[in-house]
Amino acid sequence: MKLKKSLLTYAIAVALSSSFVAHANIDDKNQSTSVLASQVSTTDIDNVISIEQTSLQGIGNDVVVTQRGDSLEANVASVGDNNSIYVAQKQMQNVSLTFATGNNNTLSHSQDGAVNGALSDITGNDNSITVAQYGTGFFDINNEAINVVQGDANDIEITQQDGGHWFYNFDLQGNSNSISASQTGLLNETTLTALSGDDNTIEITQTGLFNAFTLTELIGNANEIVIEQEGDFNGVTVASIRGDENTLSIDQEGNSNAFTSALFAGNDNQVSVDQRQENNQVGVDVLGDNNELTVMQSGSMNEAYLGTNGADNELSSVQIGNENSTHIANFNGDGNNVDLAQGGDMNTAIVQSSYPDTSLTASDNNINISQLGSTNEATLTFASVLNSNNNSVDFSQSGDLNAIDLVMEGNNHSIDISQQGDMNMVAGIDTGAFIVGGDNINFTVTQVGNGNLVEGAITASNSSVMITQVGDYNTATVTQE
Repeated sequence: MKLKKSLLTYAIAVALSSSFVAHANIDDKNQSTSVLASQVSTTDIDNVISIEQTSLQGIGNDVVVTQRGDSLEANVASVGDNNSIYVAQKQMQNVSLTFATGNNNTLSHSQDGAVNGALSDITGNDNSITVAQYGTGFFDINNEAINVVQGDANDIEITQQDGGHWFYNFDLQGNSNSISASQTGLLNETTLTALSGDDNTIEITQTGLFNAFTLTELIGNANEIVIEQEGDFNGVTVASIRGDENTLSIDQEGNSNAFTSALFAGNDNQVSVDQRQENNQVGVDVLGDNNELTVMQSGSMNEAYLGTNGADNELSSVQIGNENSTHIANFNGDGNNVDLAQGGDMNTAIVQSSYPDTSLTASDNNINISQLGSTNEATLTFASVLNSNNNSVDFSQSGDLNAIDLVMEGNNHSIDISQQGDMNMVAGIDTGAFIVGGDNINFTVTQVGNGNLVEGAITASNSSVMITQVGDYNTATVTQE
């Protein structure tokens, strides 16, 4: 559930309204090297404090604003070096607007109450932003923090408690930046847009229900993003990441949580998703080489989708529970490793190379599918062109009523299927699927249990087929052409 916000609109409207105190005219002001220390305290309602400082050569300017009451506003602008700004507000519908252009600025907001807003706008280097907001809210009533940052080595720390908060970070440019946010309660949102630079660290923690994290764009290398969500109906959305050696770690504990990624482009990137409990979803697409995608889901009725286009990528999905499904698709390229493991009943594994464009090739890939439990199903489909070659496939199923559908074409494939349990099947001929075409195919099936059936069709030359069945009522029918 995504709610619309009005605090930023309110802040801009107030700043442009006639009730806003006019800034001092700094155009005719002599440059000052003196130290200006200002401390202002008000207790009332509907008050506005506006402070503007210019220190082009001075050092150690200080602004402290303390407000207690409702509908209060603090507007502080600093132009210069080594400035420190602190705004403290209590009660409801207060707005803190801070603007700093220069180096080594420290901006700090402390707001205790509901429907408060804090805006930090910085252009410069070595800046630090700290926002602490407290107050109990629900639906569209609570606090909002917005940061607009350009510069290097910025350190942003946001703490929001008791629910219903919003945190936005816009236009962060530079290297070695740090963003951390902690939100607790219901209906919290964190949005990061237009982040560019290298070696940046982003850590977001959300605890409660209906919380959301959104990253619209990250451009850069060696960035680290860690998202932790605890509770139900939480969501993580990553629209675009472009760069190399980036690390994205998602940890979600609860029911009906979701992680989706539109595009992860670059090389040597790592994506790790850990979801616990039920009805969780993962969707990741990666374009590039030497990337690692890892999904761990424990619980029932979870879904995972992994897609990649490139070479030497590692795709791993582990699901423990019942009625889970994993879909690994479109791993076009060479030297990819696909590991898929499911423990439980009525799970589904689908591996599709070059899907939906079957004209693309995928060679020298290793695919391992392991299922433990009953009534599981595994489907493997490779490109329907003959120049997807040298792939290795290993199926392992243990339990009752498990099924395998296999379609492969190309040369020099190695296929190994192991089934242990009753009434297992390797489909083919009358029941469809199990089609292997090409040259120099090694096909091995081992079944231990009763009522197993191997049929199928192999259209290949210089191929080797070995069927081993231990138990009763097994039937093996293999056709080679």
